[in-house]
Amino acid sequence: MSGALPRAAVVLSGNELLDGRTQETNGAFVSADLSARGVKVTSVVTVADDEERLTAALEYSLAAAPDLLVVGGGLGTTHDDLTAACLARALGVSLREDPTALGMVEDRVRWVAERRHLDFDELFPLARRQALLPAGSTPVPPAGVAPGIAARRGPTRIFAYPGVPYEFETMWLSTAARLADEGFFPEVAVRIVRIFGVAELQVAPLLNAEAQDLLETGINVGRGEVTVRLRYRRGTPADAQATALVAALTAGAPVFSSDGRTVDDLVADALRDGGLTVAVAESCTGGLLGARLSARPGSSDYFLGGVISYANEIKMELLDVPAGMLAQYGAVSEEVAGAMAAGARAATGADYALAVSGVAGPDGGTPDKPVGLVYVACSGPRRTKVVRGLYPGDRASVRDYGVSAALHLLRRELAG
Repeated sequence: MSGALPRAAVVLSGNELLDGRTQETNGAFVSADLSARGVKVTSVVTVADDEERLTAALEYSLAAAPDLLVVGGGLGTTHDDLTAACLARALGVSLREDPTALGMVEDRVRWVAERRHLDFDELFPLARRQALLPAGSTPVPPAGVAPGIAARRGPTRIFAYPGVPYEFETMWLSTAARLADEGFFPEVAVRIVRIFGVAELQVAPLLNAEAQDLLETGINVGRGEVTVRLRYRRGTPADAQATALVAALTAGAPVFSSDGRTVDDLVADALRDGGLTVAVAESCTGGLLGARLSARPGSSDYFLGGVISYANEIKMELLDVPAGMLAQYGAVSEEVAGAMAAGARAATGADYALAVSGVAGPDGGTPDKPVGLVYVACSGPRRTKVVRGLYPGDRASVRDYGVSAALHLLRRELAG
């Protein structure tokens, strides 16, 4: 892609991120935000709370001279909060108590003490070390107690934040707003094309047949979908390449979204715009489909609820699935999935109802009904439609595939 984008590196520290105690989210958050703003993230490094390793990670990242280095974690009051000291070491400067940072810490500790009915004079000496910054740096206003750190080496702007996700995200977004005001972020366009029903191998030739030297093109796969992401500096030649590539994908693959909207977005919009409602009946997905439908604000406009009918008795008693049907075809079958959807629609009065029944594994499969077999059904005003799928992966993957397949079935039924 011509006209190189700014580059960023991310360094995260914390033993809890490496021993399974805490799921790391800061790297994913800041990488996604930077990417949307036109910055190319070249590395995300996670290290333990260890002075040598953290310093080495910072030196490694700085050696590549990125335009931006974002550091998360290690700013606090405990023995393993080493970021300020390690950053000073990597920059070749000393630590010093910054008066502005000290004022920030004092204000925040006083705020905490007042609201928790604690003794400020006892807390403040414990928190004071959070005002120690590398010489030449400046504090970033805190979202908690600890200020962040803003520094610079050559072309690299450096920003360090506490690792608590709320604090990290709040402080980064505040920094990003200032950088935007300064014109740091380039004028870029992002176009996202979403495809359902074919594999990456079938999409790749469509991409390879089109010119894309002015574009940064990415492709990823998940939940039965292929997503193609185009990013480029705004300008007529690049715009033309992107338009041609999107047109080629639309002509050659089952594209369901070329404006970035997800299947969740499309279903929600169609239901809301049509004044329609939906309910669910879930077996192997155990509530995951209902969770997807209810995840967005305002979902009460169209999502009524549903039944988690894991046991056959619940299928019979709450969804009116005939006992004879279960005995003849089994719970994982086209017939039962359709009956579950129709039963959920009748029980709730919804305009549409979705049902999922399958063998998620790892056990329970047979030659006729192997692990990964999932039936999804949609019952609506016109008909009850059932789709069979056989999905790869572990239990979690099969359940995710089932939820995605159900949403796509509803999307198609809503589109007529």
